[in-house]
Amino acid sequence: MKNYSRNSFLLRVLTILVFAGAILAATSCTKTVRVYYPPRLDLTQYGRIGMITFSDNAQPSVAVYATEQFENQIHSAQTGIPIVELGNEYQVLKSIGANQMDSAALQKIGKKYNVSAVFVGSVVYSDIKADVNLEDIADFKGSVKTTLNATLSAKLVETEGAATIWSNSTSWKRKLGGLSVSEDAGVSVGTEGYDDAYRKLVPDMVYDVTHDFRGRYVRKQVDK
Repeated sequence: MKNYSRNSFLLRVLTILVFAGAILAATSCTKTVRVYYPPRLDLTQYGRIGMITFSDNAQPSVAVYATEQFENQIHSAQTGIPIVELGNEYQVLKSIGANQMDSAALQKIGKKYNVSAVFVGSVVYSDIKADVNLEDIADFKGSVKTTLNATLSAKLVETEGAATIWSNSTSWKRKLGGLSVSEDAGVSVGTEGYDDAYRKLVPDMVYDVTHDFRGRYVRKQVDK
């Protein structure tokens, strides 16, 4: 019985040593390197690109801010891309004598501003949602938490044929201040986040939606 236990123990030790040796041999034959993956879309092939100010259902200043952030991310990802700021859609259409952004209008924009493609986008905020929590009706306790939801969409359209080259969208949300009710404290309102909540969502959304323009490094194991 003792010999059997000893043999079993030695077998387990031998198995572990063989397994460890196999791992060591495998790792000694490989090394980890950083491999660069280029952007999914190289914008240099389009030359001059027009930028129409994003539309927005909140405040005009937010639309301008989103456009600036978008342009900054493009230049950060691919330095040297020539971008022509064209103004908002109304101003652009008025400058070419058009009523809507159709194929004919895009061709006129391309000729007037010497751009081969145009970025257009929008930031849409949904109605603020309230989550009501009634903790104890008898003791007059409860609270209301509010959340702001937003979606940013953008696309790159050719001016010659009005074909969409690239498009992407992303949705984010942000918790705002709330309202609480208690018998002791009465009604209290938290206003944190209301003043600049619309703007604070923009940088994260823009960074997310522009990932196709950024290159990246990935660690990979390769043979020595």
